[in-house]
Amino acid sequence: MIKKTIFLFFILFAFLYCAHAQESKLKIDTLYHQIDTTQYRFARYVPENAHYHFQRVKPDSNNTDLLMSVVAAFTSKAPEHIVGTSVSNGKKRIYPTDAETAYCLIVGEEVKIESMSANHKSAIETAVKQKGDYFQQMHLVEDAEAKTCEIFKNRATFRRALAQKEGETHLIESLIESLDRMTIDDFIQSLIFLGYEQAIYLDMGSWSEGWYRNEGNEIIRIGNNWKSSHLQTNWLVIRKNKSKT
Repeated sequence: MIKKTIFLFFILFAFLYCAHAQESKLKIDTLYHQIDTTQYRFARYVPENAHYHFQRVKPDSNNTDLLMSVVAAFTSKAPEHIVGTSVSNGKKRIYPTDAETAYCLIVGEEVKIESMSANHKSAIETAVKQKGDYFQQMHLVEDAEAKTCEIFKNRATFRRALAQKEGETHLIESLIESLDRMTIDDFIQSLIFLGYEQAIYLDMGSWSEGWYRNEGNEIIRIGNNWKSSHLQTNWLVIRKNKSKT
């Protein structure tokens, strides 16, 4: 009887442990980097048992499968549309641009950030054939080296990026947002200092409104300028992985 009780307890413990380990959540912390006499702060959002998805339909914050939403690609002047080619769930839209220097390809749970010179047409075809996602933006970091990004000039403002670095067993993607105004060059140097090897910009300025779901299931709004929120055209979301039953 005692052995049977111990065995059942072990099974229950294992079940609860696995359920906790597979819980979809967003890990949030604050990082710091000092440049000269200024210390900059950054919010880091890391999905666990969740994946990224690019979409052209505004995310519903009432959908509890979604953990976070931010703007991804740039939006044009009126009439508003996504700047550059994009693919969402395999469906392609083309608005030619010469400004963007990188692309983000998402297929399943795999995220790839590459230079536009790295055969981006093949990446578009992959996104279409495998019903994945693709968008274009500015390249910030490639192989832990700073990329030149001149379009922002020397203006100091809040910044956001999707960044990757090697983990123990796989690549780790994080959303990094500056909590202080900074130039794009300082932001890039901070991403490298924080250990990121690849990074692509995410639209900010008056388009910066986003949100995340906290552990209490409350929606927390982020971003500092929401003037153009009603004109947003695209979003990068973090979605919970489906339970394996």
